[in-house]
Amino acid sequence: MSSDDASVYTLRIHREPGQDLWAEIAELPGCFASGRDLDELREALAEAIALYLSTPEQRVRVQLDEGVTDSADEQRVTAHAMRAA
Repeated sequence: MSSDDASVYTLRIHREPGQDLWAEIAELPGCFASGRDLDELREALAEAIALYLSTPEQRVRVQLDEGVTDSADEQRVTAHAMRAA
């Protein structure tokens, strides 16, 4: 059995010409991820949030809604955290 908690996070996406994208999650100090494109960044963000929320006793898996887009440098995204019961 698992539980599903949904939280909304603010992403700050950084773009540097000729470099990978990277993003930080404002509500999770020190939590960031990078990727060559938005799809890879989205996948890396889910993994980074999962690692941030996990404990040695309980691993967390995170799935992001489709909210990560190329439309803005700061955006809100919903993350669904699944914890083993």
